[in-house]
Amino acid sequence: MTTSFVLASAPFNFQVNTSGSVLYDQLQQLYPSSVLQSTPASDIVDFQIDFKKNWLSLSQSYAFKLGQHHFRMTAKPQLLSVFEWGLNWAVSSYQNRYLCIHAAVLEKSGISLILPAPPGSGKSTLCALLMLSGWRLLSDEHCLIDPQTGLILPFVRPISLKNRSIAVLNQRYAKNIVQCVVPDTFKGTIGYLPPTAESWQLMHQPVQPAYVIFPKYNANVAATEFSGIAQSQLFMQLAVNCFNYTVLAEVGFETLGRLVKQVVGIRLEYADTDEALQLIAELD
Repeated sequence: MTTSFVLASAPFNFQVNTSGSVLYDQLQQLYPSSVLQSTPASDIVDFQIDFKKNWLSLSQSYAFKLGQHHFRMTAKPQLLSVFEWGLNWAVSSYQNRYLCIHAAVLEKSGISLILPAPPGSGKSTLCALLMLSGWRLLSDEHCLIDPQTGLILPFVRPISLKNRSIAVLNQRYAKNIVQCVVPDTFKGTIGYLPPTAESWQLMHQPVQPAYVIFPKYNANVAATEFSGIAQSQLFMQLAVNCFNYTVLAEVGFETLGRLVKQVVGIRLEYADTDEALQLIAELD
């Protein structure tokens, strides 16, 4: 049996066809009904995804495909994690409407934060802590810059957390605040923190860029570093973190150049999480 549904997570619509209802049932725990829609899309579909069983496989693995492009095979227990990774892959690899930076984005009282960082830096954990302290989430993975307006567009989805980060969030706030935990993935244990109600309510409201903060959690650092970054360095560091900077060519160069002129660049290395949160809270 094939289950079809739409994930209308602005600015993209995903039409998903999958085997059975397991994936849809899991996604209902993370997405509101206004975003996870059980009827086919009446609007334009940006991505058509097939995530179905491969009946030729002895393990009856599921195959994630975007049209003719194959992403990954997975067994049933890891459907959710591979689906979320697959959405990241689809947007990172195949959309070129917006300049796409690998970064979290949050906003509070008109102040926006772009948090680019490589895996293992603690970016998603800091993003989750900021959201839970009153910042609204625009994205944990994709900073989408509109080349025409220079604004950041929200792409709201659950925050993906790994291994120790799950325990940190559960201990700090409430047991099981991190939901739909998937063990034994190739990245370890993965769990998801649903966006706040405000984040969903404002999912169509873009923001002006204000700060770019490169965070790095380092348990061995003696003192928190919170220092500025020159525009020339900021441009190069952001370019390295872009998924489609070279594909967009002149448009990518102009969009990133305008962004760098709009923002303040900051390097943040910390061991004290509360101190890092307080320094960010004091930005104006």
